[in-house]
Amino acid sequence: MIDDDTALARACERLAAADSLALDTEFMREKTYAPGLCLVQLRGTAGEPMLIDPLALEDISPLARLFASDGCETILHSCRQDLEALDTRMAMEVHALFDTQVAAAFCGLGDQVSYGALVAEITGVTLDKAHTRADWSRRPLPDAELDYAADDVRYLHAVRDHLGEQLEASGRMAWFREECARQAAPETWRPDPEQAWQRLRGAASLPVAAQETARRLARWREARAVQRDRPREWILPTPVLLEVSRKAPADTAALAAIEGMNGGILRNAGRDILDVVREAPRDPHGEVLWQQQELMPPEERKRVKSIMHLLRDVAGDLGISPSLLANRAAVERFVRDAAEIDLFRGWRLAVAGERVLKDYS
Repeated sequence: MIDDDTALARACERLAAADSLALDTEFMREKTYAPGLCLVQLRGTAGEPMLIDPLALEDISPLARLFASDGCETILHSCRQDLEALDTRMAMEVHALFDTQVAAAFCGLGDQVSYGALVAEITGVTLDKAHTRADWSRRPLPDAELDYAADDVRYLHAVRDHLGEQLEASGRMAWFREECARQAAPETWRPDPEQAWQRLRGAASLPVAAQETARRLARWREARAVQRDRPREWILPTPVLLEVSRKAPADTAALAAIEGMNGGILRNAGRDILDVVREAPRDPHGEVLWQQQELMPPEERKRVKSIMHLLRDVAGDLGISPSLLANRAAVERFVRDAAEIDLFRGWRLAVAGERVLKDYS
């Protein structure tokens, strides 16, 4: 266990020449907005895993220099939350990412295959799952939990090598690299309050005049959640946010009357909420941000079914997971609104997107 800054700096110096690093993290998120980084597991191409205690360290930026250095590949399994957790303590940038879950999808092993399943399939080792829900913030951590954490990087190189050989043999390494570059881009996983409205569930039920209010409240809530490091639903539950948007309360009494509004929110954020509501335009002819989805006409449903069948056939011929090409929701957006979905970019365009555009536009 590395638990002082000097030891971390020395360890990173030893690993600086490595051409690949296996990486995993353990974090806690139940009471925070961002994942609270509790443990970092790291292994070079040889030797035993290193366990790094970020709770005991003032500065973990030497790690950032490792991952960003030219010629170093960082191996992760399902990278998004690990990158987000590390970014809470340092500016996270990955020079080259190898995500084994993404690689498995390109090798036809499913789009959400677990690390344990891959390790068992490739190495024959069955990993202990007993500590999946451990409290990683407590100290000291029991030896059994440390062993469990170390195993999360112990076999990543073996998995990477096996899947890498398959990707090279199938000629899909370039596709995989393109997808990993997209996954590693900070805008993919770093929070952006300006885009928070796009994740607001149930907003399509709002009248057009209330939608701008909902967008601004979602932006305010996200920024406040980031600032205070609390779950966004703790700041303002989504059903309450939608009701505030719908009713546009003009004063504290009207705000307090909103169903689900509680005293804590009123005391801590009532004035800010009212300011957002007051400043938002209420235009019944304004921009439609969310549209109530009506039942698809039979002809559109038929087109969606045909496109999905085509994508399954293409994926089957290639031996990859169909979800890598497009999911049903994306195809429905294309059929409804001619939306520019990922199917029409990069490697997907050449593999299947051009056929879809030709036959179904």
